[in-house]
Amino acid sequence: MKMIFILFILNISFTQEIFTEYLTEGQDTIDVFSYQIPEFYDENGSHPLIVTFHQWGGNENSNYYTQFDEEANNRNWIFLSPYGGSSNNYNHQGMQAMVESEIIWMMENFNIDKNKIYMVGGSMGGASGAIYANNHLDPTKPMVAATASASGILDCERRAIEMDGNNSMIEWFGGEWYEVPFEYHRNSAVYFADSTQSMHYNLKHTPLYLDFGVTEPHREHAEDLYGLLDEYNENMWIDTEPTGSHGYSVFDENHVCDWLDQFDLIDNPEIINVNLDEPSRAYWIEVRGQFNNVEFIRANVSKNTNNIFDVYNIYEFTNSDSIILHNTIDISNTELEIQNSFINNNYYIGLSGNDVSSINEINATGIIFNENIGSIDETEILDINIQNQIVWISIPNLEFINILIDISYFPADINQDGIWNVLDVVLVINYIFGLNTLSDEQIINADLNQDGIINVLDIVEMVNIILTNQSE
Repeated sequence: MKMIFILFILNISFTQEIFTEYLTEGQDTIDVFSYQIPEFYDENGSHPLIVTFHQWGGNENSNYYTQFDEEANNRNWIFLSPYGGSSNNYNHQGMQAMVESEIIWMMENFNIDKNKIYMVGGSMGGASGAIYANNHLDPTKPMVAATASASGILDCERRAIEMDGNNSMIEWFGGEWYEVPFEYHRNSAVYFADSTQSMHYNLKHTPLYLDFGVTEPHREHAEDLYGLLDEYNENMWIDTEPTGSHGYSVFDENHVCDWLDQFDLIDNPEIINVNLDEPSRAYWIEVRGQFNNVEFIRANVSKNTNNIFDVYNIYEFTNSDSIILHNTIDISNTELEIQNSFINNNYYIGLSGNDVSSINEINATGIIFNENIGSIDETEILDINIQNQIVWISIPNLEFINILIDISYFPADINQDGIWNVLDVVLVINYIFGLNTLSDEQIINADLNQDGIINVLDIVEMVNIILTNQSE
């Protein structure tokens, strides 16, 4: 998607100027969004971003009739209001892609604190923040630090059944709830009828604020979600004395913003328990491949980095055959342990990190425990292949309880850019001929055979390192 800048200032009596931008794809305009910059915007600082989603029938300017724009200005927050491609978009996948592109544009043009991106919405837009959070768990892209829902349609299938069908959902999801159930489930915060086909697991680390009117059915949805996530999500608020009728009218904007402001983004949790609708990254794991594209990829993993060596647990992994554990290959990590629950198919574990190119040797051993004799019964050396800076370990269909990984690394490179290449060779050759000096640390790194002398033998070792890396 390509962004075209078109400045438009609304001539409406708001306290701050409203700027409008257009999102284009090729020659086509696919969305419009508006934003406000706080009066005391600091180009040298960073500002929280609050993203507001309109109700059914609204547009990118509807949310300026709430108090959220004033609250944003008073708190020195940046305010963003997407249209979402339609007045009745119901948070479909295309709408979410538009919002992501618009947030990225805002981050490229203004100083936004990526750890404080908040989302709020009413009615149709009420669940948008939770749905976006469910679907966007990649820490290299915009994520949701916390979200607030006013009368949100949290379970689209349940709401469609209550309404005896919903034409807008049919339009954007491609059919009735019973015809394309997966589309309804992956564009919802939760699917109450079957947790195996629900994305509410993904909300474990996203603080949720749930508000609603006194008598509306959306109240039951919110209360049911709160009950479902109670103790699983440790940061939730629910209105126990609701006021207002529906949508934004039930919000106390000051209270909402006070509550949101407590939270920073959690993007590196120890526990990851998710249902992914497609191969993607979730925090420090990434899934490649999907057996059935109308069923969720289940991944339940954890890590403990407080031991002598890092320990990872894979409790559950289904509907895919490849999972990457990011940020595991580091020159300080020479041993890893993966505690592996039995998975009923051959699959691959990938390891990534900044120091993959520095690996000298890596071995992985699968451990099989015999419950009958109460000890290790068998070990198996596992196949390893390094491709595109990912270490892939092939896990056969055996009942491994543990996978032990031993890693040795080449010394740090000479110019300390993290890559062994001809530049390092040139530096050392010039040093040998007295054409330049090396720091004490560089001298240690250059003495690869550790004989106390830097000479042609170290150059040979260096060339071997470079050739080994290139072959991988």
